[in-house]
Parts: sequence; structure tokens; C-alpha cells
Amino acid sequence: MKKTFGLLFLFLMSGLLFAQQKTHKVQPQETVYGISRQYGVTQDDLVEANPFLKERVLQVGDELVIPGKSGAQGDGNIKTKQDGNINAVVTQVEDAQVYIPKEDTNFIYLEIKPKQTIYSLTKEYEISEEALKSLNPQLKDGLKAGYIIRIPKKSNRTNEEVIPEGMYKVKRGDTVYSLSKMFNVNSDEFYIANPDVQLNGLIVDTYIHIPQKGKNTGVIQDGFIEHKVKAGETIYSITKLYRVSFEDLLRFNPELSEGLRAGMILKIPLREGADIIKVDTKIKRVDDGKINIALILPFHLDNPSGSNVEKQISTDILIGAKVALDSLAYTGKKINLKVFDSSNGAQKVETMIAENDFSQFDAVVGPLFASNFKSTAIMLSGSGITVVSPISNSEDLSELENVLVVTASDKDVADAIVNEVAGEYKGEQILVLTDTRNLELAEYFVDNLKRKASTANINLIQDINQLRQQSTTVDERLSDGTVVEKQLFAPLVTVLVSDNNSLGNQYVDKIKEMDAENLKAYGVKFVNAYDVYSEKNKSNIAVLKNIGVTFATNRLVNVYGKNERITLQKFLDLYCEIPNEYRQLGFDVFYDLVDRMNTRGDVLNNLSSEKTRLSTKFKYEKRGKAHVNTGVRVIRLFTPLDESPDEVE
Repeated sequence: MKKTFGLLFLFLMSGLLFAQQKTHKVQPQETVYGISRQYGVTQDDLVEANPFLKERVLQVGDELVIPGKSGAQGDGNIKTKQDGNINAVVTQVEDAQVYIPKEDTNFIYLEIKPKQTIYSLTKEYEISEEALKSLNPQLKDGLKAGYIIRIPKKSNRTNEEVIPEGMYKVKRGDTVYSLSKMFNVNSDEFYIANPDVQLNGLIVDTYIHIPQKGKNTGVIQDGFIEHKVKAGETIYSITKLYRVSFEDLLRFNPELSEGLRAGMILKIPLREGADIIKVDTKIKRVDDGKINIALILPFHLDNPSGSNVEKQISTDILIGAKVALDSLAYTGKKINLKVFDSSNGAQKVETMIAENDFSQFDAVVGPLFASNFKSTAIMLSGSGITVVSPISNSEDLSELENVLVVTASDKDVADAIVNEVAGEYKGEQILVLTDTRNLELAEYFVDNLKRKASTANINLIQDINQLRQQSTTVDERLSDGTVVEKQLFAPLVTVLVSDNNSLGNQYVDKIKEMDAENLKAYGVKFVNAYDVYSEKNKSNIAVLKNIGVTFATNRLVNVYGKNERITLQKFLDLYCEIPNEYRQLGFDVFYDLVDRMNTRGDVLNNLSSEKTRLSTKFKYEKRGKAHVNTGVRVIRLFTPLDESPDEVE
């Protein structure tokens, strides 16, 4: 009887509450502005009566408390009024004035006109459709004239979109785990603050709310948010906090019939279709006496429209890895490889790590691209698992612990030629040729060379016609008394900083015309005109050897090396062709990684020695928290006195 009375009392009290306060359940396409007009109240009063609107946008299904009317009567016309320093549109509805600011600290506000479209808005205001819809949920069901929408303001200084206070714009590679760490909250707090993420995951370019640490005590598990009631909370405040109806709250928490008490644990149902990804933050590598490696690449097996280029790169790296592991198996090492398809999606990787036992792995190779790789490394930080980046070498990877960055940076390649030029410099003029795409690297090269050769006369050019060797003509008297003209060439150093094959061909054609005795020529990065192993390039190489060209690149196979010949033969036997760049990369990454491992899979304590594999030189340095390969292949072409190969480092 007591329980029945308590339940009846609760319903009576809730009925009394709603009898005193008019409510409105939000329908698709409704806005704060439209609802305020409907009930003749100001937007400010509506927001004050529903404080959660200060922290997030209006959402379908919200139950709003409608405050009493305020303001003076008017004629119902829309007028523009100056309110302090803020321009605002003032709409008079019955006896209420509704103020729609044209702008505030974070946003500008627009009333949609006939014939405007979402596409036209994205172009006019330079905002993505994803960002626009995340800030204006009513647009998900289409755009209509009369809607009031908000658009982030732009900085007066940079003309870039200003991120609204309390919000974050999702970037490629972001995961719930990485953002939770960034905001110093747990994943449950993140999901609760962003209900749309529960359903749709993180969408690049959308805006999400930054959770406030400790604002709620909810814990997500088994399809519910478990909320511990705090002193001062009410049933009404809880329904608003979690956007749950009173009926659903009572249905899943029948004990509320006895009344709400501090300390109670309430079950709040998640939205239907919610997909919550929770990564184990206590992953620790397990020693099983074997070498276990995970390879994460974008094969796009479940996505026929996935990038064909990414599919091919992934396949080639896997082929190279298999040849390397086959070679290493003969040394007695027990190696297990498990391959995962990342589909080039950070959330796919996050789900993969959440659903698989990664504690069994000693090392993880991949993902390919910086954003996805970084989120993977963050999720595995503190686990003792080595995470290897095969391609990406962005500088921010140095912030991550237990990371190996395999590919030397362009700056490391440039530094190798800086050392070559500075070591041979004897006062010549230096011309550095580059293109727009490599201009920043060329500027880095020039700055570093000036530090090592402070008196050098260096000119950075982007026009191939400016690449000229100065000369003068003098009269020379021969032994028989005849006077002939003789051309004297000024000493010159040329450097090409580019991997553009067309510019590379022009560069080689130019230096072929110059006086070889007074010329030193160099290259930063590889172009096909330097290919010493191409039959089609023999005539070029003969001239480059006569000049003594030196160039640096990340990878190049020395086909004269004994071990290299053995490896190339394996590829020929298995695949009937010489391995391309990515098969070479796959071989080198796995061979170097496993060769350095002991039987327990430890590798980070064995990185000091320099190693040259099939095409890659490995020379690791500690940069920040990561280990970065600075090894560069330096090729010095010369005219041999016998049949010995050219010098390759």
C-alpha cells in the first residue's frame, strides 16, 4: 500500500509540476527562435527556463519548459534595432519581443531566405556541410525559408573559422579515446555530453561539445547510463541532463516510486542503435616467448569504393613483409603475424583495438597515415607495445612513446646533401633549383647550408632558365704564334631540391651542357633521371658519372650487394618481378624490426646499430619520446677505373 501511495504521490507531484509549467516537445525542424515565437516569449527567457540550451543546441525530442510571457505588445512586424553594440533583429509577437542577435562572441545568425540552399550557404560562408548541420540540427531534415541558423565567426586577422567556445571541430584521425585524453575526461563523460556521437560516431568537420570534467557521474555499461544521484538533483533535472522522458526513467527505475534519494543508482537507457566503443586503458604486453606482430593497413576489403591506390600499397607492403618473415624464419625465430584491415578509418581502428586482445602483440606496424597512426599509438601508450610507422614521418609523431618512425624525413635527406656540399665547398657560386611544392624544403636546405658555409654565395631559383654557368672568352696564343679564343667557365655548384621527374630531366639536360671540370652537381630527393639501374637512362648516367653527381634519397637498392642480390632473387622466384618501392618498404620494415628483436619480442633496447637492408638505411635517433630513423642513402656517381660499382651509402 505504501509503494502504491508513493507512486501515486510521485505522479501527482509530477502532474502538479507540469500543470504549473507549460511544456513543449521539440519536433523535427523546430528551432529555439520558432518555439519562442509560437509561445510569445523571448529566446533569452526560453533558454533561462531550460539551462541545458546554454551548453548544446536544440534536439528533436527535447521537452522544453515554456516560461510565462514577457515584454510589450507590438504590431507583429520584423524590425532592426540597435541594442548596445550588438545588431539584432527584433520580432514582436502578440505581447512579446523576441531578440535574434545578428552575431555574438562565437556566431553570426542568419534568417534563411527563399531559394537559399545548404550548398549555397557552404560556398558563401566557406563552411563544410558537416559543420553547418552539426551546429544547426534542424538542417538534417532540410532547409526552409525563415529558419534562423548560426555560423561560426571568422577571425579578423586570419579569416579562419573561429571554433566556438566550449566546442571542438572533429579532425581526421580523432577518436573518442584520443579526444577523451585531450579533454582530460573519460569516454563515458564524452559520450554523455555528445549523444549524436553515440549513434553516428565522430564525423570529420562536425562540431562536438567539450565535456566538463566531473559534471556528471554517469557510467555507460550494458546499454544504460548508470547515474548516481547527487544531493540537490531532481527527477526533472535528471531528465533534462540525459534527455530522457519521465516515463522511460520510471520504467527502468521502478524504485523511484519510493521517491528520489541522494546515492541512488539510476539506469538511463541509451538511444536505440547507440554504438559505444570503450578501449581498454590497461593493455599490457604479454611475454609468451614468441614474436607476435600486428599489421594494420587499409585493404578496404568491405568497401568496394575504397581507394585503389591504398589497396595496392597495402598489398605490396604485405607481400614484402611475407618475404622478409620467410627469410627470418630460417634464423630460428618464431614469428606470428596477424593482419587487420583499417579501411583508413580512425574509428575502425579504435573498434579493432577495443574488440581484440592487443596485449598479445609485441609490435604493431601501421596504420599508414599520420592521423590514424597517431590515434593508434595513443591508444597503445603505456602498453609496452612498439608501434611502427612505415610511411608517415610527421614531426608530431615524436611526441609519442614506444614509436618507431621508419621513413627518414625530407629534412634528413636535405641534411645529407648539406654535409656533402659543405664538405667540398671551395668558394663557388651555388644555385639551388626547386619547384613550388618543394620550396619550403629548399629554403630549409639553403638556411642549413649557410650555417655550415657562412661565406657561400647561394641563390635559390625556380626557373630552369636561370640555371646557367658563367663564362668569359679570352685570347690564347699557341706555341706556333696562332691566337685562338678560349672560353673560361666559372666554378659552379648546382643543387636540385625536388622529386619532380619533369624538372629532374630538365636539370640533367642543363648540367650536361656545362663544363664538367668546373661543375659540382647534387640532388636532394630522387628523380628518374638519376636511375643508375635503368637501361633507358644509360646515356644520362654516363654524363652524370663524368660530372660526379651526388644525390640523396630515402630508398635505393644496391643491386651489386650480395645480400641484396639474394633478396631480389627471392622476389623473382616468388613473384617473377623485381620488387617495387612498397614491396621493398614492406621487406625492410619487417626484416629490420624482427632482426633487432630478441626471442621475447623486445626491440627498443637494440636500436643503436646502423643497418642497411634491401633499400633502406636504418640509423635511429631518439627525438622526443619516439625513435626516428635518420638513415639516408647517399649515392656518389663517378667514372670507375674498373668494373666496381659506384659508391652507395
